[in-house]
Amino acid sequence: MAVRITTDYYSASGPTLDACAFLGQRYDEERGYKPFEGECWLMSIRPGDGTDLRAMSHLGSTGWFTRLWRSPSGAVFISSTTDSAVIFHPDLHGDPDLEFETMKLGAPLNGVWGLDDNFVLAWGSTFEGARHVFRYDGKKWKELPAPEFEVRAMHGLAPDFVYAVGVGGGVARWNGKAWKTFPAPTDEVLNSVFVADEDELYATGGAGSLLEGSAHGWGRIAEGPVPGMPLLGVAKWKKGLWVAAGQFGLFKRVGSQNKIECIKPNLGAVDLDARKNLVISCRDKIAESADGKAFSSGGREFLMRRREGKKLGKL
Repeated sequence: MAVRITTDYYSASGPTLDACAFLGQRYDEERGYKPFEGECWLMSIRPGDGTDLRAMSHLGSTGWFTRLWRSPSGAVFISSTTDSAVIFHPDLHGDPDLEFETMKLGAPLNGVWGLDDNFVLAWGSTFEGARHVFRYDGKKWKELPAPEFEVRAMHGLAPDFVYAVGVGGGVARWNGKAWKTFPAPTDEVLNSVFVADEDELYATGGAGSLLEGSAHGWGRIAEGPVPGMPLLGVAKWKKGLWVAAGQFGLFKRVGSQNKIECIKPNLGAVDLDARKNLVISCRDKIAESADGKAFSSGGREFLMRRREGKKLGKL
């Protein structure tokens, strides 16, 4: 039986569409993505001729790139489960011909995020259940204490103010020395978190919960459009709260009400980066908006075309 190949994009990071890096997978649609059978690719979008955008591929692997983060300087950090490493490039958009460095950390990694080149966090866990968090200071990695749960996402404002969320409704804050755990109104897996300020926090859950947190605690403020289906990302941007709901589109909170509405049903949003513009990872493209009203996109079907005719898993 012929293999039906598909691609998915995920984890775009950068201030704008033409200065972002993102990950994509290519795999057998029937079997789903499996390391050493499928492919993961690091790609970017940058200015082309005139007003056009140009997509580029930089690094492929038959392992599993789980997440990436692009620093303000243009450095890119990729977490990998199969390599138990962070893969680093110092200036992907400025000088893409520079070599990649594989920074072995000794544990499968399922995420990476940072504030700048001197404060980057990576996290993961082993099959035996050991949890790990590592911090990069611009020169070397050091292992930190880990929260009491398996981490799925981190976000924060400063090296001593970082939130982690994860399995079992886990929520914890890092104060620079230790983690403090907070009760959450759900035990579903929390797969994204956004810290707007010290008293305004948001998270999304694998069963569709949208949570809001403050210094006084956490509560559920809305549910996804379909019961039981996950909300995949959240970000406070341009005074609005934006939510990635996968195949159901890009949503936004209705004012301060405990309700969200679909803004762009045609954007299968799976991840958000809200620095300068709102950069939106979609399964078939990367999109952005500068004002929350007009949207543009790039990279549509690039990975499929780039690897057309290539045997799956043979780089």
